[in-house]
Amino acid sequence: MTEIFPQEVGIMQDGVTIQIPIFYKLMASMLTIAVIPIFMLGIVSAGDTGSVIATLGLQNSILVMTLLTLSVILMWSFFLAKSITTPIEQLSKIATSVSQGDLADTEITVTSNDEIGELAVAFNRLINSYRILDTLAKDDGE
Repeated sequence: MTEIFPQEVGIMQDGVTIQIPIFYKLMASMLTIAVIPIFMLGIVSAGDTGSVIATLGLQNSILVMTLLTLSVILMWSFFLAKSITTPIEQLSKIATSVSQGDLADTEITVTSNDEIGELAVAFNRLINSYRILDTLAKDDGE
C-alpha cells in the first residue's frame, strides 16, 4: 500500500472533522512567518540593544536579522512545498502504473482530510471501479 503523507487532518469538534483547505493552511503559515521579524525586533529591543548594535553596528544588525528571517522563511517554504507535492507525486506514480495495466499495490492510504485526501479517496474509487470492470471483462471473455 502506498501512503499519502499527512497534511494536518482537520480540527475535531464533537467527533466531527472539519476540513481545512490547503489555501488556509498556507495563509496561516505565511502570516506566522511574517510575524518573525516583529518578534526578533521585540527580542532585540527587550535586551541590551546598545551592546548588540555597538558590537555589530546598526547596518550589520539589520543584515543579520534579515538573513535569519529569510533563512527561516526559506526552510518553512521548502517544508510546505514538500508536504504538498510529495502526495501528488505518489498519486502520479500510481496513476502511471495503473495506466500501464499494473493493478498490484495501487490502494492509497488516505491520511489527510484536505483536497489531497479527497483526491486520494476519489482515486481509490476509480481504481476499485476499474478492477470491477476488468474482472467483468475477463469473465465475459471466458
